[in-house]
Formats: sequence, C-alpha cells, structure tokens
Amino acid sequence: MGDLRRFDTSAQIDAFVGIDPGRYQLGEKDSRLGITKHGNHLARKILYRTIGQMEEVKATQPCHITDYYDKKKRSSNSRGYLKITIASVHKLIRTMFALIKHDQLYDYNVATQNQRLKLKSNDQLKYSNL
Repeated sequence: MGDLRRFDTSAQIDAFVGIDPGRYQLGEKDSRLGITKHGNHLARKILYRTIGQMEEVKATQPCHITDYYDKKKRSSNSRGYLKITIASVHKLIRTMFALIKHDQLYDYNVATQNQRLKLKSNDQLKYSNL
C-alpha cells in the first residue's frame, strides 16, 4: 500500500483497496451495492486475512477491532460474516490512518475508551477525550 501519509482521508484508502461501497443510479432510483473491488486486490486480500489473524490471537493480544468484530458477529442473525469482516477492515484502515497521521503507537486502553493521545507543551503524553 505504500506510505499512507499520501492519502488525505481514510475513505481514499478504502477506494484504493476497493472496499468503498458501490452505488447504482438510474433516474430517481439510487441503490447501494456491495464493495466496488476496483482497488488493489492484494491489499484487500491481506487486510481481509489480517482480521482473521487478529481473531486468532485476540486472547493474548486484545484489540478494539476484534471486539467490534465479535460484537457485530453476535448481533448478526445471518451466517455470512463477509460484511462484518469488511466493516472490520474499514475500521482497521481508519485506525492505521489515524495512528500514522498523528504519529502515535496503538494502545488498547486508549482505543477502547475512544480517546487519543495528545502531546502536552512539555512533550509528555496525556490522554484526552475526543
């Protein structure tokens, strides 16, 4: 995928990977389709498999993305989890993009409390609510 700093938004990364939602418009009819798959198929496959690997190690290495995946899986009545996995990939992309843009390391406690690390004027890390 290269340097993620070249993208302005996480939606641009979604489009690059090909997980952005498709749309069909004809006259007044506007339908939402599945993912476009117009992006980099290797990056999409790697990110998809990454979610599976994260699920396998969640007992020893907790992550808010696997928490999200499990919550969606429990609340889903269907047997197919492709949409849940793609939503988790989107969440992973947003997390990676934010961490790289703000030059931060991942912290599970910060992620689960929906907080960001901010630098104080004296360069000490401080937690602050979003």
